[in-house]
Amino acid sequence: MGQGGKTYSITLRMRRTIVQDGHVSVPLTDLITKQPEDGTHRIDTDALTREAIRLSEDPRVDWRIESSTTDCHTWQQARPEDRTTFDPYYEGPDAVC
Repeated sequence: MGQGGKTYSITLRMRRTIVQDGHVSVPLTDLITKQPEDGTHRIDTDALTREAIRLSEDPRVDWRIESSTTDCHTWQQARPEDRTTFDPYYEGPDAVC
């Protein structure tokens, strides 16, 4: 679509989302369980979730990629100066090949 051998392109801001999963074991301590007046023990799910999130930040957690999706970013904006653009047809200083 160019004139005289030139080509033109439109740059889009893309977004890739990678979902990972990992497993952590949360010890059932007094911080995780609560004891109502009937004497039974119940799990405080909010406390359980908070502790699981805290434990998941340990570098020893075995995170695995579950899925990856790529789509156009909902907020398009100009490319920042410190970023490059992939253009397979451009051979200039900004080319990534």
